[in-house]
Amino acid sequence: MIKSYLPNSWCYAAKSNDEIVGVCIVKSRGNETAEILNIAVDPNHQKAGIGTHLLSFALKKLIGKRIQRVELGTGTFGHQLAYYQRLGFRVESVVKNFFIENYEEPIFERGIQHKDMLKL
Repeated sequence: MIKSYLPNSWCYAAKSNDEIVGVCIVKSRGNETAEILNIAVDPNHQKAGIGTHLLSFALKKLIGKRIQRVELGTGTFGHQLAYYQRLGFRVESVVKNFFIENYEEPIFERGIQHKDMLKL
């Protein structure tokens, strides 16, 4: 899935000792809108603020590109949803069966399968 949206995306990376420990991939969705398609931090470097700093960096870069609106999609539960809400993102809509229809392998978190996607 990630390979499919890398072309024509903006990719930002967090490094520690010349090693990439986090990435954020963003794609333009029009003149003033962009979508965060992926943000990930290596499990060995999580809970150190890297993801928050990386996302803040990406958002500042988007302002420089005259982006006025930033969207993203995430599961309907879990730590990712709380993370984005803490950073000010708000739920706008639900895409039913997104994770079922777009991923070959089911995605589980804490024993619950992700099915629908929230658009923030």
